[in-house]
Amino acid sequence: MWLHPHVHCIVPNGGITKDKKWEMGKNKDKYLYPKRALSMVFRENFMELLRKKIRIPQKIAKQAFAKKWVVYTKRPFSSPKTVVEYLGRYTHTIAISNHRLTDVNDKTVSFEYKDYKDWGKKKRQPITGLEFLRRFSSHILRSGFVRIKHYGFLASRNKPTDLYIAKKELKEEAWENIKYSWS
Repeated sequence: MWLHPHVHCIVPNGGITKDKKWEMGKNKDKYLYPKRALSMVFRENFMELLRKKIRIPQKIAKQAFAKKWVVYTKRPFSSPKTVVEYLGRYTHTIAISNHRLTDVNDKTVSFEYKDYKDWGKKKRQPITGLEFLRRFSSHILRSGFVRIKHYGFLASRNKPTDLYIAKKELKEEAWENIKYSWS
């Protein structure tokens, strides 16, 4: 799996209505959309938006549509704490942390990984330094890409109003504006 473009999305089960009230989703503890259908709709929408940006030859478009696209969905999060823990694993870590590196010498870099094809067993992988750098640098975002994108009531322009409404409607504690003096 050398090229593995993917997106992690969290879709809340609710949102802010036009009259500025929080409304819960209809399907409590269920998915908003059937997984198989979501995969096809996502592929269609993605390709449509991509075609607006670049010209895609028909041969390549046919190949993209011939492949099965996977939208992997998980059960809803149980609490805000689990959301933060999940996001933290993807947004505030590096491609490989130091504790996974087991040996570095003139020729190879060895690291531990979980082999999910073998029931998640921890294994050790030695690779050349050049291959390690290639794999590591493939996790560096290209110019113009951002790691985290916020939409809806979490978008920066909406946070001061919509997120406050959501907290109030969900009976969460309101924020306090605290001013600090550095003198």
